[in-house]
This record gives sequence, C-alpha cells and structure tokens, in this order.
Amino acid sequence: MAGIAGIQGADNGDLERMLDRIKHRGPHEAWVNREQGINLGCCELNVGGDSKAGSHHTSDNQRAVILDGRIYNPEKSGMTDAEAVLHFYDKFGTQFAKKLDGDFACAISDNGKLILARDIVGVKPLYYGHSNGRLCFASEAKSLVGIADDVKEFPPGYLYSRELGFQKYTCQAVETPDFENFEQAKKVLAQLLEEATERRIKDNAVGGVLLSGGLDSSLITYMAHKTKPDIECFTVSMEGGQDLPLAKDVTKYLNIKHHVLMFSEKEINEILPQAIYHQEMYEESCVHGAIANFLAGRFVSPHTKCVLTGEGADEILGGYDGQFRQGKNQEEVASIVDRLINVAHNTALQRLDRLAAANSIETRTPFLDTKVIDFCLKIPINCKISPEHGKWVLRQAFEGCLSEHIIYQTKRFFAQGSGVAGIMRSQAEKYITEKEVAEHNEIEGNPWLSSVEELYYYRMFKETFPHPAFDRLVGRWDPFRPDFFLR
Repeated sequence: MAGIAGIQGADNGDLERMLDRIKHRGPHEAWVNREQGINLGCCELNVGGDSKAGSHHTSDNQRAVILDGRIYNPEKSGMTDAEAVLHFYDKFGTQFAKKLDGDFACAISDNGKLILARDIVGVKPLYYGHSNGRLCFASEAKSLVGIADDVKEFPPGYLYSRELGFQKYTCQAVETPDFENFEQAKKVLAQLLEEATERRIKDNAVGGVLLSGGLDSSLITYMAHKTKPDIECFTVSMEGGQDLPLAKDVTKYLNIKHHVLMFSEKEINEILPQAIYHQEMYEESCVHGAIANFLAGRFVSPHTKCVLTGEGADEILGGYDGQFRQGKNQEEVASIVDRLINVAHNTALQRLDRLAAANSIETRTPFLDTKVIDFCLKIPINCKISPEHGKWVLRQAFEGCLSEHIIYQTKRFFAQGSGVAGIMRSQAEKYITEKEVAEHNEIEGNPWLSSVEELYYYRMFKETFPHPAFDRLVGRWDPFRPDFFLR
C-alpha cells in the first residue's frame, strides 16, 4: 500500500501538504519526483516479507510512476509493482491499464505529460480537483481540502490525460473459462479463489486474516491456511456479538492461532470522530462498519502490516439477501446486483481501505481478484441466489471444507455481527431529533439524510470537510434509498 499525490502545474508547497495528510498510508518512506511541470509524491508502506521496499515508485529520469496497489501479472517477474506499470506503459502506451492484473491507482509522468488510471472495481482510491489552472490528485480526499474546491472521485475503470480526456477501458489482462453447468461453475470458482489467495500470500508479507466469523472471511481463512498453515486470525467484537462464536469455531476447526479484541461503548464514542474523518463518509451503514474496521486495524498493527479480508463476495456473488429479496423478478434482482457492484468502490471498499490505511495496514482481497471477478460476472443470478441463500454457488463450492453451520449461516452486516449498530443508534438519539433531520432535508443543497444517525455523523464529517464538494463524494449503499439530492 501507498499514499500517492501529485500536481500538474506549479507546486507552491502544496504537494508536501497533500502527502502529509496521507502519511498514514505509507509512514516508512516519502518520495518526490519533479519533471517538466509534473510533481509526483508517494508515501510508502513497507509490509515486510519478500516485498521490496520502495516498490510503489520508480523513475528513469524521463518517466516516473507512483502507484497504490499490487500488480499480479505473470510478466512482472522480478520487477517491483511500479516497475511493472512502467513496463506495461512502455509496451502498450496509453492502453496499459487494460493489460494490468491487479488492484491499482497510479500516475505516470512522461516528458511533461501526466497519465492517471484506476482499476476497474475501484479497490484502490483516487481523487482529483483543480486549483488556479492546476490539476491536483491524491489517494484520499482529505489531501485536497483547502487546495481544490471541485473535488471529485476518479472513476474506476478509467484512464485520464489532458490530451485524451477521460477514457473508459475494459480489462484484457485475464481470460477465464466458460462453463456448461452448475457443477463446473462451482469447481472453477473454488480453483480461482484458491489461486487468488495463494497469489496474495506468496510474497510472505501477509501475517493474518481479518476474521469476522461470517462466511466470506471464514472461507478466506480456510484457503489461506491451506497455503500458509501458520496464518493467524484477528477478530474484534463487543460482548454478545453474534459473529464471535462463529469465528472461534472456525479457528478451532482449523487449529489456527486466534487474536480477539473485545471493545465497549466507551471505545465507540472515543474513536467515532476519527473513524468518520479517515473514512470520509457519513452514510449510516458504512459508519456502523467503520468502528469495527478501525479497531481491527489498530489491533492488527503491532502484529503485521498486511492482512487478507473477505471483502467483495457479497457484491459479486449475491450475498445481500435483504436487498435481493426485494426484487420482483430476475431482471430486477440482476439490476440490484449490478447496482451493488457499481457502488462498492465508494461504500464497502472505501470503508475497508480507509480504516485499514488509518492504521498503516495493507489489506488484500482475493474475492476481488481480476480473474475471480471476470468469472463471477459470467455466473447467472439463479446460481448465485437460491430460494434459501445468497452466494449459493460459493457455499456449494466449499461445502465440507468447514462446519456446515459456518457454510450455511445467515448473512449479517459487519456492525450487526460485532454488536455495534444498536449502540450507535442509541448514542445518536441523545443528540439529534427527527425534527432536526426534517429541517436539514428542507434546506436546498443539503444532502438528503435518512435518520438521526446520519445527521449525527454528518455534523462530525463537516468539521473537517466543510466544502459542499466533499458531501457529493459520499456513496449510497442501499439501492432502495432515495437518490442523493432527491427532495
């Protein structure tokens, strides 16, 4: 992981300010490159293992690359991640992004030209804005506070240069097999997931798994344990959290060392403003999850700088049962699935990235492997969602690998499973009334808020993100909620 930032135009000292605000993403090294009016900076996190220090930046005195993310192309061989990006740029020019297999946000400086690109799912973040004719960009929106007013999220699956404008690309880095029936689909899915997990472990940097006890992180734990038998697991929970007994069952079943952190309402109240600042969001369900994510990152930090997570399975394999069940027919269900995939970059993935990065932790997501995503998009809805369960093909693919009550458990949101949601709602009701929410929603230009909780979080958010442009960056997770500015 790294924090990246840059300015096309005069620096005037802003690049240093931008990097300082995201140094938590890479506290081990700061690197700056200035060539022909392009100013690039990178804060590097050293995750250990066989991962090379300084792997997220490179320069040959004519071109320079900064990168947040990891590249998994076989052609990478002995190159660092940034060197691999430069290699593909040399080979394919501005078509390089569609050839990359990995999670990335990157910038290339080439003889006075700037090129930006982001992976198709948006696993790695990127924001941009303008100031006095300059283009400024950074890994996190907080870098641009007071520097650019028209801040926007760089869209996933796009490449940009001043000469080309924004260009959408389609990934051509991988090919996955087709299948004739459900049995073939589940076998291929299991194989691709195991290969994706192994790819993310082979540099020996991964020191653990964030194990909630839910299906997805439990399966990642199972697959990681096959490759790395001494893998360890980390779980955070409140007393009475529904997921903790399941997490304990998984680690006992696999005989894995299990670290557990118990937290209380006191910790929630202490870290809530920090979590909202780092997450850059006020959306209710995402803030719920932010507490456990933030505490998990802080808990893991003394043990390792790199962990696996189960993020992404619900989006690509139909796991949000409560939402999908509201679809009246197959077409409507498919539309909901597409919607949840399309908003993941600024909802669930943003939460995961920011709260781990706040604690200088790199997360790796096998379910969001390029091959896995490509194959999952081929699987029809009726294979993903059965009358009884979402993620049906995934459950069937790993049936017998873990206890049956783990494989066929009911989906719970992270905040519900850890015990956070109810306490946060009660806390917000101490300070905010329904009348205040209604009054807020009547003011032209205000974002539409759905509850006392969101207004409670929104007021904290505005303390550090005062400009209205930052309101518009906040994603909406639930496809049945009103649009952002609906009145």
